[in-house]
Amino acid sequence: MRKFRSLTALCAFVLFASAFPLSAQTPSPAPAQAPDPAITALSVLGVVSDVKADTRQVVVTTAAGNQVTVTLSDRTVFMRIPPGEKSKDKFVRIGPTDFAAGDTVFARGRMTDDRKSMPALEFYVMSKNDIAEKREREKDDWRKRGLAGTVNAINADTKEITIDARTAEGPKPTVIATTAATKFRRYAPDSVRFSDARPSAIGELKTGDQLRALGTRSADGRFTAEEIVAGSFQTIGGAITEVNAEKQELKINDVQSKQPVTVVVSKDSLMKRLTPELLAALTPPKPGGGSNPAPARQGSDLQEMFEQLPAVTLQELKPGESILISSTKGAEPTRVTAIAIVSGVGPLLQNSQGGRPAAVSLGAMSLGGP
Repeated sequence: MRKFRSLTALCAFVLFASAFPLSAQTPSPAPAQAPDPAITALSVLGVVSDVKADTRQVVVTTAAGNQVTVTLSDRTVFMRIPPGEKSKDKFVRIGPTDFAAGDTVFARGRMTDDRKSMPALEFYVMSKNDIAEKREREKDDWRKRGLAGTVNAINADTKEITIDARTAEGPKPTVIATTAATKFRRYAPDSVRFSDARPSAIGELKTGDQLRALGTRSADGRFTAEEIVAGSFQTIGGAITEVNAEKQELKINDVQSKQPVTVVVSKDSLMKRLTPELLAALTPPKPGGGSNPAPARQGSDLQEMFEQLPAVTLQELKPGESILISSTKGAEPTRVTAIAIVSGVGPLLQNSQGGRPAAVSLGAMSLGGP
């Protein structure tokens, strides 16, 4: 069972690294005919993907992957929006060249009928450096004031949630108090993007959900949440039977269900390869073989080991290789979108098949590491 807990902890780090709610997102392509909410008759919101200084034009790419060419002029008003500010009196006047590719912009003007170009009267900039700094501050806040675990009880009357919080000493029951000001979000099925997570409520939580909360802890150990993000996650594993780099998909034989599963690899999927050192740390000793030469580590030690694991690409994975996949629980059990993929886990899966069912070792994922 120690191996099983270590294996789940390893995968939890993968999920934390890829599904953390403040992680950066990049635009993804969408069908041209699909309506794009970032493009209206009078504005466009997106990221600067190209700056044409000679013609004073800026190509803005929306989150859906559509592009609008914005033409600047002497009439254009340029403003920088400090991260987190919503009041216009906090905006800062900038020059016509005080922005760069990668910055997020909101341009106002009159869009052409084909919604491909627009002369800008107002050009609001959110610097990518400012956004990155704010994101790092917020991520650090989540690390310091956050906790994660599995929901095991919900009290609708008192608005309290009991979770098995992940700690260096193992799961620890913790009561989370919520208030009318607590913000709830829930991951969408078949999506690994926090931007796809929708507003939620305590009534949507279920036992077994993976939960991450940001808040404050009182002297008596009571935790009051300011924000909660939750979702239903799963871990599956098995040997690869097919790799289709063109479709960005692979297929495995799931050791739990004994059924073939198609795994979709998106640009947000995190892919790592287990090193022999960490594999040894997670592999239990054989009966009568003495103690484990590299016992599984806990807490930050294991997290540091995981963060240093080498990345792997889809093209590097080969049929016959065993992998672990973490994903949300979608509507179609035989087709999942990978949050994370860990390769090089063959000995762990082989050991799990020799004892209790593999489902024991491939339990639900967590939104945060132990």
